[in-house]
Amino acid sequence: GESDNRNQQKMEMKVWDPDNPLTDRQIDQFLVVARAVGTFARALDCSSSIRQPSLHMSAAAASRDITLFHAMDTLQRNGYDLARAMATLVPQGGPVLCRDEMEEWSASEAMLFEEALEKYGKDFNDIRQDFLPWKSLASIVQFYYMWKTTDRYIQQV
Repeated sequence: GESDNRNQQKMEMKVWDPDNPLTDRQIDQFLVVARAVGTFARALDCSSSIRQPSLHMSAAAASRDITLFHAMDTLQRNGYDLARAMATLVPQGGPVLCRDEMEEWSASEAMLFEEALEKYGKDFNDIRQDFLPWKSLASIVQFYYMWKTTDRYIQQV
């Protein structure tokens, strides 16, 4: 019977219900569909085609976390109704394209980043100031943590 005086806009929002009506197999199948939609969306997008000229590269990009997070969020927002969630992935006008920092950066920007990282280490402020002033600090930090999962990082270690 107590009133809740907390600011609701500052509260966390539920983004997944583990007690949803779907089986693990249905969720896995939906994620496969979401990755396929992501690959198709990249094929339709001119800038993606330039950055990822092969189907293999597009499929790899569509399998990254951003696509899967979007898919899971889509399921939750549509009440775990698979048909509604699929319709949300491919609305009128074409499939939804979700990109992360790895896709937003050009190859030359990535090379600049690696050069700056070699010079400054993880001093992201200096990297931004001297090498990538058009990028936000948040973008550089996010790119760094994604870059650490790539083969290029493993080769440099």
